[in-house]
Amino acid sequence: AVESAVRMLKEGGMDAIKLEGGATSRIAAAKSIVEAGIAVMGHVGLTPQAISVLGGFRPQGRNVASALQ
Repeated sequence: AVESAVRMLKEGGMDAIKLEGGATSRIAAAKSIVEAGIAVMGHVGLTPQAISVLGGFRPQGRNVASALQ
């Protein structure tokens, strides 16, 4: 994850890496990237990349059950 993040920053001219999802593997990746000194950003509730899976462009996680999902 760190190697990919470094490459994205260098080649893309970015200042941070955006990660989505709360899976254990994503959390571990975010931790590794942050420990390497790279900023990681995310968002809560709006998942534009999952538009077709979630049935439209709308906020998700409006209640505890869907937030945990």
